[in-house]
Amino acid sequence: MKSLVALTMFAGIASLVVFSGCRNEPRADGDLPQRAYVWQRDWNAPVARSLQEGRDVLAGCVVLGAEVEWRNGAPVPIRPKIDWEALRSFGKPVGLALRVAPYPGPFSGEGSVVASLRGVAQDLLKEAKSAGVEVQEFQLDFDCAQKKLTGYAQWVKAVRESIGSVPLVITALPSWLSEPAFPSLAREAKRYVIQVHSVASPQGDEQTQICDPVQAKRWVEQASALGLPFEIALPTYRSYVGYSSGGDLVGVASDSVRPSWPSGTRVKEYGLDAEAMAAMVKEWMVNRPAHAEGIVWYRLPVATDENNWRWPTLRAVMAGRSPHQTWTVRADGKIPAGSDSPNPADLVLCNTGESDESPACRVEIRWEADVIPVAESLPGWEVQREKKSVVFFRAVGNARRLPPGEECAIGWLRLEPGAPFHVEVVPVR
Repeated sequence: MKSLVALTMFAGIASLVVFSGCRNEPRADGDLPQRAYVWQRDWNAPVARSLQEGRDVLAGCVVLGAEVEWRNGAPVPIRPKIDWEALRSFGKPVGLALRVAPYPGPFSGEGSVVASLRGVAQDLLKEAKSAGVEVQEFQLDFDCAQKKLTGYAQWVKAVRESIGSVPLVITALPSWLSEPAFPSLAREAKRYVIQVHSVASPQGDEQTQICDPVQAKRWVEQASALGLPFEIALPTYRSYVGYSSGGDLVGVASDSVRPSWPSGTRVKEYGLDAEAMAAMVKEWMVNRPAHAEGIVWYRLPVATDENNWRWPTLRAVMAGRSPHQTWTVRADGKIPAGSDSPNPADLVLCNTGESDESPACRVEIRWEADVIPVAESLPGWEVQREKKSVVFFRAVGNARRLPPGEECAIGWLRLEPGAPFHVEVVPVR
C-alpha cells in the first residue's frame, strides 16, 4: 500500500476508459464490511489503543508484516515488530501483508528472488501462529508495471502455493484494469484489492484530491465488470509533495512531519473531501456493485499521525455521513472576586466535532460594561477590536488543521477594569 509514493504512475490515469454500460452492471445484496490497514513499522501504545477504539466498527484489519527492499538487485526484508497481544485483544479477523518495493524484473516462479518472497511469507505465518493469531488472508502488495503483469503472475502463483490453505490476495492499481493480462492475474490470486486513491495530475494549481469519488466509482464499476471478487481500498491520509522549479519530484510527506524542503521547492497538498467520500460510501452501502466484498481503509487512525484522519472523522465517513463541525472556546485564567469571567483570559479553540479541516469559524467576545479592552492574537490568527467587542479570526494563509479532540491557543484578552464577557463561536462558510 502506497502513500502517494507511486504518484508519477498515476499522471494521466483520469483518462482511463469508462465503461459505457457501467450503470447497468448487476448489484449485490448484503452489508459492505469495512476493515483498516495497520501500516506501522513502530507498534507503539497509540496503535494498540486505536485498534481497540475501532473494534465496534471494523470487521477486521490487515497488518503490514514485512517490506521487501532491494539492495544490488537482492531482496532485503524489513520486519516491523508486531504487537501480537494487541491483535489478540482486537478479537477480529487479521490479515498479513507483504509490501514489495518497485522491481523491474525479470520475473520467474523459481530462483532466489521468489524463494525469498516465499520464505518471508512462510515466516510471517509461522510467527502469527506461534503468537496465537489466526491469519485469515495473506496480501501481496506490489505495484507492478502494468505491462509486466504476466510475469508478476508467476510470483503470485509461487507465493500462493507456499502459504498452504491461507487465501492469497493481491493489491491492484486502477491502471491494471484495462490490461488483457489482469483477469488471469486476479484469478491466480482468487481475490484482489483495487486501490482507488491516486491523483490525475501532479502539477495543477488547484488542490488535488487523493481520491476523486467520481473517478473512484468508475474504477469500481470497471472492476466489478470483470466478475471477480474484490475489495476497495480507500484513503484516510493526505500528502504533501515537493516539486523543483523544473517540475521534478523532490519528496513526499504522508506518514510523518513535513521535511525541510530545499529552497525554491513548490509544495502541493493532496487532500481528501470527507463529505464527498461519505456520500460515495453511502451510495455503495445502498447500491453495492456486484463482486465488491468490502472496503479497506488505508490506514488505521493513530493519534500520533500528523497527516491522517482521526477516529471521529473516519467513523462518520464509514457510516456514510458528513463529519459534523463543532468548535468551542475555553477562556482560561484567574477569575477575580465578584466576577464570573477570567481577567486576563487566554483563549483556546477546541475541536469538539468530527471534522478534520481547518477551523471554519471566528470567535466573537462581547461585554456590556464600559471598559477598555486589550487583546492580542497568536501566530496564525488576527484580532479586530471594537468598543465593546473583539473578534478573533484565522489569518490569511493559515491552513493549519485542528483534528477532532485537539485544541490551540488563539490569543488573549484583558478588560480594564475586569468585567463579565460572553464568548460565541460563529461558523464561517
